[in-house]
Amino acid sequence: MKRIRKSRAARSLSWLLTVAMIAPLACRLIGPEAAYAQAQVSGVQTVIVIDFVNKPGYLGEALARRATDAVAVELANSARFEVLRRDEIEKQAATLGLKKPYDDVAQTKLASALGATSVISGEISFVSPVQNASPKTVVAGLKVRMRAPGSPELVNGAAQVGEAKARPGQSDDESLAQEAVDNAAVLSVKQMLATNLTDGTIVSSVGPQTSLQILINRGSRDGVTTGMQMLVTRERQRVGKIQITNVFATDSEAKVIENTLGVRPEDKVRAVFPEPEFPKLAGIKGIKTGRTAPKGSVSSLGKLLVVLAAGVVIAAAVMGGKNSSVTGVVAEADVEGVTPTVRISWRDNFWGATTLEHQIWRNPDAPFNFQGEPIASKQYEPRYSDRPAPYSYWDGTRSFLRAPLPGSGGGTSGESEAEVVTPEAGAVPGFVIGQTYTYQITGVIRRPLAVANDGGSGGGGGNNSAGTQDVGTDPVSSSPVTPIAQAALVAPENMFTNVDLSRFNPTWLSSSGADVFVVEVSTDRTFKNRNLILQLGTVYSTAPLSTGVTQVLPGEVDLTTNPVLLRDAVFANYVNRVPGATKPTLYWRVGGRNDADRPGPVHWISRNHQDRDRTFRYVYSEVRSFTPAEMPPPPP
Repeated sequence: MKRIRKSRAARSLSWLLTVAMIAPLACRLIGPEAAYAQAQVSGVQTVIVIDFVNKPGYLGEALARRATDAVAVELANSARFEVLRRDEIEKQAATLGLKKPYDDVAQTKLASALGATSVISGEISFVSPVQNASPKTVVAGLKVRMRAPGSPELVNGAAQVGEAKARPGQSDDESLAQEAVDNAAVLSVKQMLATNLTDGTIVSSVGPQTSLQILINRGSRDGVTTGMQMLVTRERQRVGKIQITNVFATDSEAKVIENTLGVRPEDKVRAVFPEPEFPKLAGIKGIKTGRTAPKGSVSSLGKLLVVLAAGVVIAAAVMGGKNSSVTGVVAEADVEGVTPTVRISWRDNFWGATTLEHQIWRNPDAPFNFQGEPIASKQYEPRYSDRPAPYSYWDGTRSFLRAPLPGSGGGTSGESEAEVVTPEAGAVPGFVIGQTYTYQITGVIRRPLAVANDGGSGGGGGNNSAGTQDVGTDPVSSSPVTPIAQAALVAPENMFTNVDLSRFNPTWLSSSGADVFVVEVSTDRTFKNRNLILQLGTVYSTAPLSTGVTQVLPGEVDLTTNPVLLRDAVFANYVNRVPGATKPTLYWRVGGRNDADRPGPVHWISRNHQDRDRTFRYVYSEVRSFTPAEMPPPPP
């Protein structure tokens, strides 16, 4: 045996076999799947914009083409879409022998030939003057639909109404209609960029394929609603469709309504975008809008809700409020100084009036366990900031209340009090930076203990309150949160004095857990005046799981013509070469976040956990300043 191991031929053969075994795996890692991962990170979609339809016929194909081009330009300017040129599409259509208008089959062929990931179509639904409007006003309704090639379901879309008011020199119907269409295109693309369809994973499936019941890891807090339809994919290929039947806070049940290749756990699901519909407009006739409730339905619904609320109150009273005592649990990434933190907020519900203590749990590190140890406990304070390891809330002196196990009964006095537990120092360490968590809040409440009364000496029977009972309430979970470190800025360096404003191109480093970044420039060093904050679009991280990888904008940016910065008089005077103008000081920073977190990091401006605006929900870097290079002389 020793002679074989020392043989050069045996060693060569073993190396050859090893390489043969790992080569297929290495090819898969660096081949198409790696390319797909890179494509996902980049986040730029290649789209074909098909000529829109002018339903009312006003101004004919010219107005439809104007709407098509306006939407295409706005999509391209967003840096989220690569829009293929019209002449390129028409040339490919001629090569394939396709004629306008392109049907679904033709659109699929075009997308496949041009490498497009989506096809965008649309229509001008109406063009109409507003009755009794002063000044004269024309509105135009625009619908935009975005589909994957060969799929009938929408992946995005918008329905927006553009408005144009008459003014001196522009009061004819044609000009106002064109302006209204342009405005509708801007609003439609803005709506599409703000759309974030719910996606998730199938956790489990029960039953035969003919009556399969599905459980997904998304619930009402993620925007899932009963009746919602979701596509099921596996390795980017569509395998079926499901419909939500029951919705809970953090997960949902569904039934299979289309089973092409078999639905199974770990398949991905994504909500189907509904057909876009217009809001109601006063003074406009003949516009198809969303469904409206029949007359009297509100009052009927109100009566039903009153009955249901009464039932809930009665049931909760019988249960003693032991199911849950908190609501509105929100977890947000933040920083204190330079230390990443997670801010958890909640509030007591009606049954939390007798709460003795709140307890915080972290999943997957320290998920709720009736006899386990939470990451922290708080009395009468509905907020806690979690910190990264090796920090631990438990310092050897702090304690929490451990409620008796359900059904364990009380002592001889009829009372059942919670046990005071003092964990050892460092019992549950803090979180890992860059990992995604959910937080759960429970409570320990004290309620009266009802005991049976057999009537004593001839008295009637019944229940009397004798003593109290401490019980632990059920956990209420937050949505996902990913604590991340601040992005490290590279260039321009702080107080740099020679920045070319017409070719601004900063660099910074990735932060583990952050999959999107935003670069902000302002003349306000505090970045608290949102009217003076320029956001240079969303940048998708090239290394969301790593720290220290250089990140850049998609291209250089000309700051001298930006309308946000030009709101500052000092900046405007300088770039417009006003004699004697002062050289301005500008400030820049980078915000990062995991875009799947909800609601996202703490809102920079409002710091309100109930603020639904995600514009400034980022973990921001330090702020650096710079001054511009000398402006070139004006042209002769």
